[in-house]
Amino acid sequence: MKQWFALLVKPHKEKVVENNLTKCGFDNYLPLKQEWHKWSDRRKLVSIPLIPSYIFVNIENQQVYDVLSIPNTLRFIYFNKQIATIPNEQIESLKILIENEKELFVQERSFSKGDKVLFVSGKFKGMQGIILEDKENRFFIVRLDSISLDIMIKLNTNELTNIEKIK
Repeated sequence: MKQWFALLVKPHKEKVVENNLTKCGFDNYLPLKQEWHKWSDRRKLVSIPLIPSYIFVNIENQQVYDVLSIPNTLRFIYFNKQIATIPNEQIESLKILIENEKELFVQERSFSKGDKVLFVSGKFKGMQGIILEDKENRFFIVRLDSISLDIMIKLNTNELTNIEKIK
């Protein structure tokens, strides 16, 4: 059965590895965000990885070593001494966020308190996440538990309902 795994690759080689994975027939996902880069002679909108050095692959367990044989791959991410699997719903949520938001931030998890919420309306209806307060701003966080990363977007609190308090 195919599952999503987080693959760590060499820095700045994400697009190369994504291309090679696709050529070899492996289902993969490289989340990209748009960012303006400025050079001395021009400004250009470029696509850069949302999560540097990570590519998500949807493969069978026995294909792990085939994926690692591709140049510029380093290793899979482990959790509790096993290769971490990522639920399909989290990958789908990440795809929805990237398609619908221009300002995305990635933050390694460094907090433990907040409200668990559910979007009840708007373009993220049905998604769950955690509220993080940052002075006067509020952010919605899609948590990728298996690799301890959070994807944050600014949110409209009118679209949310509280599910439970996280302690």
